[in-house]
Amino acid sequence: MDVLISGGSIAGLATAHWLGRYGHNVTLVERADGLRRGGVAVDVRGDALDVARDMGILEEVARRRVPTEDIYYFLNAAGGVEATFRPATQFYDSPEDIEISRDTLSEILLAAVPPTAELLFDTSVADVTESPEGMRVGLSDGSTRTVDLVVGADGMHSSVRQQVFGPEQEFVHHLGLYVAIVKRCATDVPVAGSHVYNAPGRMVMLRGDGIACSALLGFRSDWIDYDFRDVDAHKQLVLTAFAEEQGWKVPAIMAEVRGAPDFYFDSVSQIRMERWTRERAALVGDAGYCASFFSGMGTSLALVGAATLAREIEAAGHDLTVALPAYDERMRPVVDAAQAMADGGASILFPRTTEEIEARNEAMRAAQVC
Repeated sequence: MDVLISGGSIAGLATAHWLGRYGHNVTLVERADGLRRGGVAVDVRGDALDVARDMGILEEVARRRVPTEDIYYFLNAAGGVEATFRPATQFYDSPEDIEISRDTLSEILLAAVPPTAELLFDTSVADVTESPEGMRVGLSDGSTRTVDLVVGADGMHSSVRQQVFGPEQEFVHHLGLYVAIVKRCATDVPVAGSHVYNAPGRMVMLRGDGIACSALLGFRSDWIDYDFRDVDAHKQLVLTAFAEEQGWKVPAIMAEVRGAPDFYFDSVSQIRMERWTRERAALVGDAGYCASFFSGMGTSLALVGAATLAREIEAAGHDLTVALPAYDERMRPVVDAAQAMADGGASILFPRTTEEIEARNEAMRAAQVC
């Protein structure tokens, strides 16, 4: 089959690996002018470890993992440690999980894409229409492709989902939070692990591997109507949310926000859909089933989804009328379980009140004693 994949991050690269491995003609388009860079460390856990093993990359993923333990230190305003939290064992009950830089994982996945795949950077999907010959895809460079299958692996604001399934607002479920990332933070670069400071409804986290560091900032809020591509507006929203906060290292991190060249901001939301396939189109990863930052499952869902889609296509003898419904059915319990984790993650990292912060810390201290 001829397949076009939109999106060159974790989900898109993994899908390109699997479909190319099974002999399909793969074209991957990515809006950025190269491999996407920057971002916090991510986790490969559960069934995704088996997928990585089947891809032949698990050994390298393990070798290049973050060398320090994945541990959260909950701090008071003076920077003292009030409690600690080890998510692999205290939240996910999966000590084999691997934490790895998103950049490093992307490099590994890119190297695993078969050389037969066509990679088009600085290119995006402009429109998708169905025709008797297949799916006609218009690209941003003015060219068109007619393919047997279109895969949207282009994130929460997926263009493919918009073109094939409908407007974004039909599928976005806002969790009442916003998060920002300064991807290369100069404040406390050597920090290892995740250092978290909370004010009621707000969080500042420095997350590092002992070499590089990212700053994560978040706040609780009802839905805000904003342009998700307007970086200056994003920075102002964050600066306003933390304008009165002087605890820990917040002022220094706010100064970095103002000048950050690699700033990311978005709502903490889930994509909820009854199905992730339609006709000759399928969604993989955040485009179809974003579980949100607070589930900790985005990377693992992307890897599992990519493998599942390709395997179902192969098992059905390339009959998409059989394969795509099977993909929907097989992924449903996996997605539902991952999305259910988000509430627990948000309650740990985003207590609403001073009392909730104190209760969270006390619970973590008690867990360490046990």
